[in-house]
Amino acid sequence: MRVLFTNTHYQQRVEYTSLISVVPPLELATCAALVRRELPEVEVALLDANAMGLDEDHQLGVIRTIAPDVVIFWAATFAINSVRRLAERLAVSGGPRLVLCGPHGSALPERTLAELHGLEAIVRGEPEWTVLELVSAMVRDADLREVQGLHIRQGDALVATPDRILCQDLDSLPVPARDLLDNSLYSAPWSRRVTALRTTRGCPGRCRFCDSHLMVGQRMRTRSPLAVVNEMEDCVWGHGSDYFAILDHTFTGRREFVEQVCELMLRRRALKGVRWVCNTRVDMLSDDLVALMRRAGCLQIGLGIESADNARLSAVQKGVTEDQIGAAIERLKRHGIIAMGYSIVGFPSDDADKIAATKAKILALDPHTLQLSFATPLPGTGLWNDCMAEGRFLSDDWDDYVFLRKSIIRNDHLSAAEIEAMRRDIVKSFYLRPGKLAKLALFLATRARPSSKAVAQASMKVLRNI
Repeated sequence: MRVLFTNTHYQQRVEYTSLISVVPPLELATCAALVRRELPEVEVALLDANAMGLDEDHQLGVIRTIAPDVVIFWAATFAINSVRRLAERLAVSGGPRLVLCGPHGSALPERTLAELHGLEAIVRGEPEWTVLELVSAMVRDADLREVQGLHIRQGDALVATPDRILCQDLDSLPVPARDLLDNSLYSAPWSRRVTALRTTRGCPGRCRFCDSHLMVGQRMRTRSPLAVVNEMEDCVWGHGSDYFAILDHTFTGRREFVEQVCELMLRRRALKGVRWVCNTRVDMLSDDLVALMRRAGCLQIGLGIESADNARLSAVQKGVTEDQIGAAIERLKRHGIIAMGYSIVGFPSDDADKIAATKAKILALDPHTLQLSFATPLPGTGLWNDCMAEGRFLSDDWDDYVFLRKSIIRNDHLSAAEIEAMRRDIVKSFYLRPGKLAKLALFLATRARPSSKAVAQASMKVLRNI
């Protein structure tokens, strides 16, 4: 049996509005590695159509050339239409069996099976062990109803198998099968030799706009620090990586774990000069931890500013305060770490005064860089439930559910066009202040040490964002 894991080309649709890195599809690569390890009789392939920039016609051509027996897709909400079109073209007589993983199918499994007629199964939640058992059942021609964590199509019926519990031993999973990828395709604003890591799963936050719980739950689990650092060293020696994007939702959720990872990194000669970035919550940083992370090569930390207004932070259940946000940004600045601020406009109750207040506070907080998103009701979130109950959706086209693209929530006070104009104004005001770009360029030149190609790429992204 030949199994192909693939995503679709979504980068072009989101990249132009933000400093977004191109990173490998870790979930698919880990699934591929696990199937290869446990089922050596199965031939495994991995097609990263996103990094390769393949449109649907070219992706379809490559899939048909590989001629897999099973195709396993990964898709977030904004990529699901592309999967639907590919599935329709692949689901012909004698075509491969089609499976979907990812947050969209996990949130809306029955609706997704109804909308994507070529799909046979949807993997809900964490995919690795479910995918392994699914492929094993297909190899044995066994009933898929024996596999936990699936929604499956059987004739005209949709069948849900019992939920699978979250993986408790993350070290039981293999490292992603990066050997199946062209690692030269991955880049970040500060490097052209990039890969990504996941070191923890689960986020204790309960933000109403976030869908991370669909895939990894809220209870934090960590890999062993030694396994993390060994993987980093393997990437340096095996793929020439010098920059790691840690994709955990809350990397510093367990302080002792982060301390051990950093201490081990400092002892590895191969990791000297390696840089890495992560995301975390503003209430999970301290001066001594930030100092240690800086010594271990941390270049940038992404922080959720959201609105920086206590009332709004409470409404979206962020669980932090304005003072904590300000203190975290100042802490990163003191230690020479890039403070990447994430903020949101366009919630249902936002009015001109509230957005103006958000703008003022963003300018006052002054993180080094800013990603300003539209409030987007992703399926499975509290915001989705609110908008569903109140009839606030301005679009039923999944292509519009790109959080950086347009406002799609009916607002009580403002039109979508007005919210979009206000977002543009905030971004321009943030980056075009006297001295801001020069100060940022000097800081990045001395701290980030980017390649000239990476600088040009990042500059173009900023200009498009403005």
